[in-house]
Amino acid sequence: MEIDWFTTGAQIVNFLILIGLLKKFLYRPIINAMAARERNLVEQRQALLDQRAQAESLKQQYEASLQGLHREQEKVLSEARARAEAEKTERLQHLDDEIRQKKNRFTEQMRQEQQELGTAVGRAIAEKALWLGGKILTGLADQPLEQRIVEHFLRQLSNLPGPEQAALGQSRTVTVITSFPVDETLRQRIKDRLNNAADAIQFEQDARLICGIALEAGGRSWEWNIERYLAELDADLLKPADHEQLT
Repeated sequence: MEIDWFTTGAQIVNFLILIGLLKKFLYRPIINAMAARERNLVEQRQALLDQRAQAESLKQQYEASLQGLHREQEKVLSEARARAEAEKTERLQHLDDEIRQKKNRFTEQMRQEQQELGTAVGRAIAEKALWLGGKILTGLADQPLEQRIVEHFLRQLSNLPGPEQAALGQSRTVTVITSFPVDETLRQRIKDRLNNAADAIQFEQDARLICGIALEAGGRSWEWNIERYLAELDADLLKPADHEQLT
């Protein structure tokens, strides 16, 4: 079999031309498309990485903000609890002070009422006892009780120390105060005793002396009455009440 070199050469040339055409019009675009696609994939991957890094940064910022919000919330709650506790303590202290003050006022009121009651009882007992005593003395003696009180008082004036006698003697006006009406006989006896001591003698009546007599002259006073005995009786009657503990 003979080889047709011309035909063979033509076929080889055609094959080479075909390869060149394929390389130029088919292979090169495929290579370029693959390269472009690879570049696109790289760019997309980088974009994804950037987006992921941005998302991670946003996540960290969100978590940091959330933690800051939690801390601020806890701080606000802690301050609110502290203020509530302080207000509660202040109100309790105020309530305790108010209760203590009311208790003290009640205790003082009870003490005063007991003292007033004891004074009233003591005074009533003493007045009753004096009335009975005066009645008994009047019935047993020739002279009434008022005359005995005046005579006793005049004896006391006679026994005054020297400076007091001098002070009484220098007084020109004398006021005699009694808890009972003074008849003319008793007035004359008092005037006779004070004749050398005063130019004017005034007589007054004051039931507060409680069966007593007093003399005022020159800014000074001398008296004899049951008031001091009532005071001692009041003190004796009030001793149990003063020592009683109120709760």
